[in-house]
Amino acid sequence: MIVPIFNRHICIFDFELHDRFIGRQQSYTIINELLSSPDVLSKENVPDAEGGRALSTVHLCDKYHIPTLLNFKHNILGKWILQRILESAYDLGYDKYRDVRRLKFHRTWVNKMGKNCDALAHRHANEGWTIPHLVAIYYLDVPENSADLIFINDTSSIMRGGHAKDYKEVDQVKVKAKTGRLVCHDAKEFHATSVHKNDLTRTCLILEVGFAPLKQ
Repeated sequence: MIVPIFNRHICIFDFELHDRFIGRQQSYTIINELLSSPDVLSKENVPDAEGGRALSTVHLCDKYHIPTLLNFKHNILGKWILQRILESAYDLGYDKYRDVRRLKFHRTWVNKMGKNCDALAHRHANEGWTIPHLVAIYYLDVPENSADLIFINDTSSIMRGGHAKDYKEVDQVKVKAKTGRLVCHDAKEFHATSVHKNDLTRTCLILEVGFAPLKQ
């Protein structure tokens, strides 16, 4: 589903089989074991996360490639995500100047957010960057009162900003986080989260995607 934000668009999809797809238990076990590894537990919060404890595998993205770990080409969830990324690429117009059927994952990682944590405003790419083009966020576990995704209308080129509350509400578009939801957006979009207000954690996959140039 295409959703307008300011004068642009994002894509939002909900995976109906999120709680019962074949291979779910194995996929979640892989993710939980990765998040429980010493390499992750010993690492401080990433610069974007403040207020509460946050775990991330972003510093291990060269070592642990999420689509490979979860066997995206054969896993039902993985195949669904790949199909929705392709759909988003067409919906957002990347096919006009990129070969969207030849995609490459750039960085891929898992984030787990604890109570009172929020993500500072940031973007994954800037004008003139070669890669990534698109970012896909898939929500694995989202309890009540979780942090929501917030897009901020910012025309600067800064890569990291403040908390969502530091920006005017008129310049914000909130997207509800929910288990099984996939949000695809341009990598240059400035975005943050609200504060996570549940004792249970909120976990999501982050997938940065690039598309090959069109053949002349």
